[in-house]
Amino acid sequence: MSQDEIFEYKASHGGFVDLDYVFERNFKQPLRKKNEKFYNEIKDLSIEDFVEKMLSIREELDSFELFKAEYDEAQKSIERHQTIAWKETLAAFSYAINYPAKHFAAEDMIRMRKTLLPLISVIIASLPQSSYKEIIALYNAGLIRLVSVDDESYVEPHSGEGIVYHYTDHTGDKKSDHYKMYIDAIGQQPVQFNDIPFSTLREDGIISSGYLKFKDTDAGKEQFQHNNGNILKVEPDHFYLRVDGLNINDHFQALDYYGKASPYLFIMAVPFIAGLNPDYSGLDFCDTAGKRVAHSLKSIITADQTVF
Repeated sequence: MSQDEIFEYKASHGGFVDLDYVFERNFKQPLRKKNEKFYNEIKDLSIEDFVEKMLSIREELDSFELFKAEYDEAQKSIERHQTIAWKETLAAFSYAINYPAKHFAAEDMIRMRKTLLPLISVIIASLPQSSYKEIIALYNAGLIRLVSVDDESYVEPHSGEGIVYHYTDHTGDKKSDHYKMYIDAIGQQPVQFNDIPFSTLREDGIISSGYLKFKDTDAGKEQFQHNNGNILKVEPDHFYLRVDGLNINDHFQALDYYGKASPYLFIMAVPFIAGLNPDYSGLDFCDTAGKRVAHSLKSIITADQTVF
């Protein structure tokens, strides 16, 4: 969505961009043009129902058996010179959702992170065929295995060597497994407002935490009453969801506590922008981000010259 389209939509929809609208516009309709048969299967599904349908297929299979099936499917796609339409469209949607995401209501951001992003992360985390072969060979030789853990799992340093991994397995049993070596490959994690290393920016109020307002006051109140530390209440009855990182506008300029942009401060480090940018990687994201920053800089320089 262009900025003009985003603000036009917000003006007639209570000041928010709706996730369901973006899903229809940037996933279902493009998919309809590429694979009408598959579109007809999912056209009436909500986001939650669609994700459940796609993930249920995967949950029914052993992870490495699924991995092999994905490899075979990708190999056929390569040989036929044909993309897998719904996967390609979902990957494109992941990029397209970035810019309206800053204009979602808090409820939609929660929905997206809870339901949609897990599916996207599974689908777009593709590998070259050679890497597939290597991993499958290691698995067939009994050298690697995959253990599914729950959201409450955590790592504890071992008193002697390595770590102890605490988790609940798929049968509901609590486990505490010791490993001599542990590699955390989750990736770069978000940095919260109080951990930003530039203390003057915090103290002078030039930067602020990322927040999204709840569209439904009752939904915000319910979240707040569950002692959710990420929910902020502003009198009389306005509720906001605190997201990871800092508050930025569509040009990646830092926003202060009052939502005013700092024209000369652009925030582009991944740990600082992850909260308001669901998909912050890839050449397409970098291309669009670079253009927006360059356009802003050009406007600033032109304005300064005019004043001079």
